[in-house]
Parts: sequence; C-alpha cells; structure tokens
Amino acid sequence: MKLNDLQELGSGKDGNLKVNYKQVVEKVFAPNVTELDDPNKVGASWGFKDDNGREAFIWAYKFYGNIEDCNTFSVSGDRSLLKELFADDVEFTNAT
Repeated sequence: MKLNDLQELGSGKDGNLKVNYKQVVEKVFAPNVTELDDPNKVGASWGFKDDNGREAFIWAYKFYGNIEDCNTFSVSGDRSLLKELFADDVEFTNAT
C-alpha cells in the first residue's frame, strides 16, 4: 500500500498504537507534520492518506525521551486504514 503525505493534524485521539518508533517509520514514513504540532507535548507526528483517500494521523503525545525509544502513540482518522497497517497493535478507545 502506498501512503501519501498529508500536511494536517488529527482532530483528537481515537486510540493507541503500541509499536515502536522504528515500526511506525517502516510502515508509514518519517514524521512529516511534527512542526505543525505542539512542540511542548508532541515529539513526532504523522499525517498521511492512501490512494483511496482514507486519512490517518499518529503522534507521540507527552513522550519526553529520545523519540526513537517511544513505544506508544496516539492515533486518529480512518480506522480501517490504521487496522490494515498495524492490525492488533492499534486499539480504539470508543466504539465509533
């Protein structure tokens, strides 16, 4: 699956992604919207969409160490896209 850069941030947390930083970069690409996020709270941030127009967002919220040591990320956006990419490593906090 090809993912494309999306210069946007998610609207709010829908769930958690329990993988390490390297795995996110391997499945998506290097963080591309970190500079759009709150630098005091977010160490890395991704916005992306697939060729079908499904959009998703990942960010490291309040992780203050070396970002490459981060193992839990917040997510929002298209749940089916996130599940295709990360399967059981992504969990959503509500049933929407």
